[in-house]
Amino acid sequence: MIRALIADDEALSRRALRQLIQRHADVEIVAECRDGGEAREAMESLQPDVAYLDIRMPLETGLELARTREDRVRTLVVFVTAFDSFALPAFDADAADYLTKPLTESRFDESLDRIRERMRFRSLAVPDGNPAQSVAARTKQFLPHLVTRVGLTDVIIPLETIDYIQADDVYAAVMSRQKRQLVRTPLDALERKLDPKQFVRIHRSYIVRIDRVVALRRQSRGGAEIVVAGGTVLPVSRRRRARVAALFSRV
Repeated sequence: MIRALIADDEALSRRALRQLIQRHADVEIVAECRDGGEAREAMESLQPDVAYLDIRMPLETGLELARTREDRVRTLVVFVTAFDSFALPAFDADAADYLTKPLTESRFDESLDRIRERMRFRSLAVPDGNPAQSVAARTKQFLPHLVTRVGLTDVIIPLETIDYIQADDVYAAVMSRQKRQLVRTPLDALERKLDPKQFVRIHRSYIVRIDRVVALRRQSRGGAEIVVAGGTVLPVSRRRRARVAALFSRV
């Protein structure tokens, strides 16, 4: 079964794509997203096999999502757009295909065959069809520490001293030993470089160190928040709530 995600800010476009997908018994739609923010969270939490992304979306563009997606081996990207001028940057973002609106059945089916073929080769290249077993995944190296610059000096931030990390434009603000220190790396990039056994993304703007969490609070309207040591309260996004709750129930 191919697990597919649709992301488009236009309801009619989502419906058209949904109808094309539903003609194929081997494809399951796992999420429909209205903007780039929803799409990123869904891609990270659900890890679909293929993401059909509109290029122009609020919050984040499809190109931004594709270039920074967490697992390129796991999630293939097909761009669906009314603009053919983005074809070159789309394939620079390692797109599996590029579809222009209005979609036709024949062109969509051709694209889906390409996805099936990519997935077949992936399953042959990776034991048991599991990307987590690839050589790259087995040898992946995580950061041993973070580094902040103070004047002309690079200062090491030990990972065990970190409470949480907050997005700060193109940088990240690290809370360590009750100090706020800027790291010149975006939060998305840090997430990929930090050991998931030690850190977890709870929101578009926050990563927390797991052993610094003292409480997970559920809210009446379906929301949630985390309390870290020292009393700081951080929001948990709706799309990450189940994943975060499951993690801390195991802990």
